[in-house]
Amino acid sequence: MPRTLLALVLLIAACGTATTQDEVTDDPLVTTTVAPPTTTTIQPTTTTVETTTTTTTTTTLPPRFTTGGLFEAVSSQPVITNGDQPDWDWQYTDPGAAVVHDGSIHVFQNGFIGWPAPVGVGYWRSDDGGMTWNEVSDDPVFDGSDLEYVGIAALASSVIVEDDGTWVLYFYTWDTAKWPDGPGKIGRATAPSPEGPWTADPEPVLLPGSEGEWDELAVRSASVIRDESGYRMWFAGTTRSESQIGLAFSDDGITWEKYDDPATTEAPYAESDPILQPSGAGEGNVWDKRNVYIPNVVQTEDGYVMLYTSSPSVDDPQNHSRKIGIAVSEDGLVWDKALGGALNPGVFGGLQFYYSELVYIDGTFLILVEVAPGNNETEVYAASYTGPLPPR
Repeated sequence: MPRTLLALVLLIAACGTATTQDEVTDDPLVTTTVAPPTTTTIQPTTTTVETTTTTTTTTTLPPRFTTGGLFEAVSSQPVITNGDQPDWDWQYTDPGAAVVHDGSIHVFQNGFIGWPAPVGVGYWRSDDGGMTWNEVSDDPVFDGSDLEYVGIAALASSVIVEDDGTWVLYFYTWDTAKWPDGPGKIGRATAPSPEGPWTADPEPVLLPGSEGEWDELAVRSASVIRDESGYRMWFAGTTRSESQIGLAFSDDGITWEKYDDPATTEAPYAESDPILQPSGAGEGNVWDKRNVYIPNVVQTEDGYVMLYTSSPSVDDPQNHSRKIGIAVSEDGLVWDKALGGALNPGVFGGLQFYYSELVYIDGTFLILVEVAPGNNETEVYAASYTGPLPPR
């Protein structure tokens, strides 16, 4: 039986407020050269004013993370809930992949028991902008268990709908029982409808880089958009000690080429380059100084908006310092992180959160985020902001 949950969306006024891979494979994907971005982080700026008697120098640092950020909680209760024990999704639930199509919000939730462990991809839908959520199927619509390149799990991270009505789901794999630095790849599946049946491509569409590269361990959390220039995929690339965000291009959504700056010819940027990096040690007490990952990109009337996560460590399974921030871009390649933090656990009463997904519908940004309310379980909560980014 479907489960229904009401969550009143609070609209905030605009003026308010991983892989060395287990096997070496001959990767048919070829990295080509694309024009480099002019910058990937916001550097401190220094202004010097000279007079006849004194010289005054002012240094402006990027913003610190603020507790409230731009987004406010929609409800104190989850909007996408766990199943009943011992169902496939009774323990952990994250928002996976989301898309707005024909006026409805479609969410492909990841449900699992323990971690690392097999994952089922469920399907939820809201037909009223996020006020009411309905679990369309009690059973997973996809799990990737029949794919040779999926080791432990396949987790949904992005979904688009083609002009001919084909649904396309991008997922990332977790290939070993090792946590937290397991290897992984990005795959693709298609279906005639969100309920399926889903058919996965026989090979992954994006692989990690070679040994010594910035994404040598894993590529994860694909966020895919199709626009006038073709298909673009923002993804997290990791080593065993660091995570950065990269970009890949495609003409058909199947064969992808990672962005490569021709000016960088030595490892870790010999094969490709990240387009969003952690802030540097000399940039002040910024919130995203260590790692950036889980990119979620939406296209708006004012350009591209990226939701991303940062934490001090990618190799500490007990890390509880994740924060979520916002970056904006005119072209999807050069990003401005000046908006800083958008959401942290204080929004949900101090509860820890994990995976997140960004939705843009009718001028409102909705963050769906996996929150741990206790009892060794997670469910999906929501926070919203209405207005342009950056605010005017």
